[in-house]
Amino acid sequence: MTSKKKPALLVIALLVCATAANAVPFRLLAWGSYDLNLQYQSGRTPVEVSAFPTSFSPVYEYKETGPITLFKMVEHEEKPQRQTACVITLPPEIQQALVILVPGDDNKALSKKVLPNSQGQVSTGAPLIYDYVVIDDSPAAHPSGTIEFRNFSKLPIAINIAQQQLTIAPRDKVQVPLTAGAKRMPFRAAAQLENGQWRLLSSTPLPISGAHRLLVILRDGPSHTTRNDEPNVVIVPLFDWPPPPPAEAAEAGPSSS
Repeated sequence: MTSKKKPALLVIALLVCATAANAVPFRLLAWGSYDLNLQYQSGRTPVEVSAFPTSFSPVYEYKETGPITLFKMVEHEEKPQRQTACVITLPPEIQQALVILVPGDDNKALSKKVLPNSQGQVSTGAPLIYDYVVIDDSPAAHPSGTIEFRNFSKLPIAINIAQQQLTIAPRDKVQVPLTAGAKRMPFRAAAQLENGQWRLLSSTPLPISGAHRLLVILRDGPSHTTRNDEPNVVIVPLFDWPPPPPAEAAEAGPSSS
């Protein structure tokens, strides 16, 4: 009887190990407003997460199968209820993910009354419903010692950095090396308007001291803040100390010996 139980126990142990090995670390980045009221389910326990527009969230880990469902606790018909904010499908080839949360259609929400998180906080300006963009966050895709520019705007962007001149088409990206030992790097960016004219976006040097890598997002800004003859583009530099790859994290754990 004991010999019959051992194979079953071995199968269960292998399944548990496989689930842990397939856990995907991810970080969140908000498009505009910060959000402190998002959660996702990890086993039987809801995990509270946060998203900010100018800095990365902590590293979270998703150990379940299927998509990540972010939800908010809201009051609906005078009762607390989970309201889905975003359903995120991570590509299977991505081992570490950065998920950018983009405002969606709040008309799809059942309730606008968001309940406070465990700290009693409510981000009143945050969207209720999100779309998303997934970026490969691994050091292999974005190595330390590099700056990655991603153009999420509708306009072509020209940049001049480290004596390089590059043009980034909408939805495209480029990487350039960081200047070793520098505290800042000369930087200029301009956008091409629909009439073909170029307009300066920034000539402010990028501070880089201490950062292992940078992600610079170029995105459309609030349209009411600009004139029709000026580029409506926001530059968001994100200074980063990337999380180690999953294999390195496992090796850094306690030894079994």
